Amino acid sequence: MRCNTKAATQRVNNRHQEKPQYAISDVSEKTGVNTVTLRAWQRRYGLLNPTRTEKGHRLYSESDIERIQLILSWLDKGVSIGKVKPLLEQSPANMVSAEALDITAEVLASIDAFSKESLEKTVLQLLKEYPLSVLEKQFFFPIQQHLDGLDTPLSDAQRAFWISLCRKCLISTEAQIKSTGKQLIVVMSFDNEGSYKLPLELLRAKQQGRRTFLLENYQGKLFGLDRMIDQVNACSVVIGGEKALQNKVLNDLIAWVTKAGIPIKITGTIKQIHPELAQISSDGSLPERQDSEVKQ
Repeated sequence: MRCNTKAATQRVNNRHQEKPQYAISDVSEKTGVNTVTLRAWQRRYGLLNPTRTEKGHRLYSESDIERIQLILSWLDKGVSIGKVKPLLEQSPANMVSAEALDITAEVLASIDAFSKESLEKTVLQLLKEYPLSVLEKQFFFPIQQHLDGLDTPLSDAQRAFWISLCRKCLISTEAQIKSTGKQLIVVMSFDNEGSYKLPLELLRAKQQGRRTFLLENYQGKLFGLDRMIDQVNACSVVIGGEKALQNKVLNDLIAWVTKAGIPIKITGTIKQIHPELAQISSDGSLPERQDSEVKQ
């Protein structure tokens, strides 16, 4: 135990001898963790301890960034944020992979009971404490998967309750982020039913410092979008969908994406339903942010 204490002390001493190099916005861009979450990890959980400038601005070192990556690796294993701190000295490889966050069972119980206030508070808190990529895979998806498998007198109402609440929380979180970035992303869908996935893409873009423009339940001609995209000066488009497209819409979409002069990313189940869309979609990463700033 004494040796471990000395080693830990030495690591702390080495960390403070490092010259901090990165502002919180730089760290957010490097790690993909938004600034609200980085602050929550420090204030609420004591996971980070950046130094401060004379004016009180946080400065992070390379060791801080490595620690954030380690935190992310534990979250990817399904460990809840409140249980990460004692694990940071261990190797994530020693942890058995989990499918969902620990809080999932509690959330499902709130959905069963239609506990609106409790559930809304929990989801909003999670959006502050976890990276969106972790929540997408280990929170939103397993809960939706569970609800989709239910067949009870209340299951339709529970699914509608969950989707409505998720959309509200995601949209309200997105609205609180002020972006002065020059790049604008159009986020759109052809679905006539609401889903949490489109607001999630909206929040993702906003967290990356981009302005957003939402088009839900789009039923018009695709080629008419070109003029609108030029007018709003969009740098890229995200198209989300969970339902099969009619043949005409699918063919028009393929033709439009192929000829479009900007990157178009296609997300959601439509990529599995229509594999040809996966072949023409811009892979994951949209254009790099330039001259943008996100204030949270």
